[in-house]
Amino acid sequence: MKQTLFRLTGILFIVFIALNGCKKDTTTTPAAAVVSPGKQIIYFKIVTPAATGVIDTIAKTIVISVPTGTVLTSLSTDVSLATEYTISPASGVAQNFTNPVVYTVSRTGKASTSWTVSVVIPDVTIDQDITASTTWTSDKTYIITGDRYVDNNSVLTIQPGTVIKFATGASLTIGYTNNATLIALGTSAKPIIFTSSALAPAAGAWKGLILYPNTLNNTSLAYCNIQYAGSNSDVAALNLIGCDISVNNCTISNSGSFGILAYYQNSHGGFVTFTNNAITNTVKYGLEIDAEELGSIGTGNTFTSTKGVHLSGNYTNTTAHTWKNLGVPYIISNELDIDGNLTIEAGTTFKFDANGSISVGYYGSTTFIADGTSASPITFTSSAATPTAGAWSSITFYENTQTNSKMNFCIVDYAGATATWGAVNLTGSTSITFTNNIVRNSGGLGVIADGDAGFQAFANNTINTCANHVIEISTKHLPDLGTPNTLSPATGKGILISGNIAYANPVTWKKQNADFYVATTCDIDGDLTIEAGSTFRFINDTYFDFGYYSNTKVTAIGTSISPIIFTSAASSPVAGAWRGLIFESNTQSNSALTYCTIQYGGKYADTPPIHLYSSFPVNNTTILNYGSTNAAEYATGLTLPAGTGNNFTWVAN
Repeated sequence: MKQTLFRLTGILFIVFIALNGCKKDTTTTPAAAVVSPGKQIIYFKIVTPAATGVIDTIAKTIVISVPTGTVLTSLSTDVSLATEYTISPASGVAQNFTNPVVYTVSRTGKASTSWTVSVVIPDVTIDQDITASTTWTSDKTYIITGDRYVDNNSVLTIQPGTVIKFATGASLTIGYTNNATLIALGTSAKPIIFTSSALAPAAGAWKGLILYPNTLNNTSLAYCNIQYAGSNSDVAALNLIGCDISVNNCTISNSGSFGILAYYQNSHGGFVTFTNNAITNTVKYGLEIDAEELGSIGTGNTFTSTKGVHLSGNYTNTTAHTWKNLGVPYIISNELDIDGNLTIEAGTTFKFDANGSISVGYYGSTTFIADGTSASPITFTSSAATPTAGAWSSITFYENTQTNSKMNFCIVDYAGATATWGAVNLTGSTSITFTNNIVRNSGGLGVIADGDAGFQAFANNTINTCANHVIEISTKHLPDLGTPNTLSPATGKGILISGNIAYANPVTWKKQNADFYVATTCDIDGDLTIEAGSTFRFINDTYFDFGYYSNTKVTAIGTSISPIIFTSAASSPVAGAWRGLIFESNTQSNSALTYCTIQYGGKYADTPPIHLYSSFPVNNTTILNYGSTNAAEYATGLTLPAGTGNNFTWVAN
């Protein structure tokens, strides 16, 4: 009972204290509520022309649409804010809204919030052809639907900074029916953009810019970005059909087809100027162009993530042109005829499809200069991912090739599609400089100088890994082969020689580090020196016949270490595999054979390995494995040939 009274008394006491001693002070002013960032700005308006912005409270952006023609450089604002908030720049202060403006909303003691305000002009839809001169301005975005044409002598001028968007598969065509001009001159700070209207565009989202033969050559693109075009596999982002235009400082990217397709028609289909352009990320070639117009490519251009530059047509131009090293290969799919004056820059690479080849000087006078360097050779090779010998045809020089033509520091790889043809071929009376080159992996021969063809100079070349002989050349031009050359033929192959010759001046057959294979009987007249260490292999019933038609001096002086060898070309020769050496009556008495070895000659009983119709000294010469009755004979009535150190006996016959 006492506890109950005590508890009741305590409760009454607490209630008393609460009602009297702890009463709340009602004189204090309540704190203002903090407004969330999304409710800080009540409205944001442009005064003139009157326009109210759309507020995105999550992204903290405000977008205000104004009528076409509005000048964005000085627009006054009217901004309403929640209580106790301020904004900077202040409401009513004119701003340049050419680009978005960032406003800062603040309240004392609280963190500031940034808002991005954009003033935009609605898109302009281009759904009709352009038949009168017009200008597209940078304060609008142009949306092209379908295939739109600029014709009727119209000039379409596009201001710097203008954006042109294309609906799916849309295109802009210039000069299809009548004369027309496109002037799209952007700047580095304000490029002109040709792009897709898709929110997330991909390569090939729209067709491209197409310029037909009626496009005037004052058409010019500068600082233009052409993006996501090439929706048709046969249409490029930029197409030139029988017209010449200027393209400078432009970027072409993400094409679903070619970057640029230049179609040659009526002597047009290239560039007035083409400099400092970047072509990147194309499904097909960065550029396809006719060889006739390749010289219109200027400097400073870059090609990345493309298959290269595809060449079509032929080159016939008497005006000297240069094909520049573009940093990507030129691709050749068929025979390319080059007739005219042409220089190829050091470091350039050509890649050939299976039917690809180059023919020089077939139709007209041609000077062809392919002058690389040791650090930047010019390369001619296969386009195959994993090429094999003979993957493409050849480079062939015809008789209209001028003697100032040259190949220097060039690499010719995987050519020689035909077993009896070379990777490099000279025909007719062609004679070029061929120095410091590498020829390898030929499915046929390495280098052929056919018939009357030869070389102004032939030295420091490397030829190897050929299925057939490394070189084929006539005896007339055999002296053209200089030294040093590094020749590495396959087994049973070497330098194939043939033909008859009467040398007008003294000549030397220089020793090469490959054997000479004699394909035909050769009549040799004139003053000839054969260098020590040379080896001649005779195929079947062949031989050398010296001095038959005119005075002839033969100097074949080897050494004990480097004898001159005349032998059979057979892989397993037998006695009498070939005929021998015949020295006719016009052979001069100051001729000489010294340290020579003659093997497997004397094919017939009456054709010994050496037969002299004129007497001259023969010293230290060895005759082995002959099939004839005698090893060496001289015509009856001659003085016994002088000489010592021989292993045979002379027989008069």
